[in-house]
Amino acid sequence: MPAPTRRATKAVGTAIVAYLAALTKDDTTAVYSLAQLEYIFDVIGKVSDGGAVVEVYGNIDGEERHGFGGAGRMRAVQTWYILSMCSLESAALSSYIYDVSDYLMVPFEQHALLGSGATIPGVYHSQMKPGSGRFYRVNRDGQWLKAHLCELETRTEWAIPGGVIS
Repeated sequence: MPAPTRRATKAVGTAIVAYLAALTKDDTTAVYSLAQLEYIFDVIGKVSDGGAVVEVYGNIDGEERHGFGGAGRMRAVQTWYILSMCSLESAALSSYIYDVSDYLMVPFEQHALLGSGATIPGVYHSQMKPGSGRFYRVNRDGQWLKAHLCELETRTEWAIPGGVIS
């Protein structure tokens, strides 16, 4: 399949969100009650019953040339923050963040193409950045939540129409 002829950053972010929205626990219920690209409003109302939500944010955005002339390609190397949040109202509710982390890490490490790969334009590699995971507290709308933040790196190849001029 030929490489796309332009970058598709938003499509990659949307594909990450779709992948997160489809994650399930061992009992096949959803890990997240909501997965969204960018900021989620009213997080407190969405996690008060013990669930979790996740936001995806673009972080690093870089390009590398790979060859010149008509066969020249560009490779986008991007990183994405994945911010999971749950209630801090009790130890039982806040400790769910550890389960969320476990459910999150394995599938992302298992599938280098975010699942099928065919639906994500030009993605040829994705992987959690080693050492990027963090557990902490985050304040939303004046209330504290338990959070887990990690960084996913994606690599996408795309072709410039007419090639890369040397």
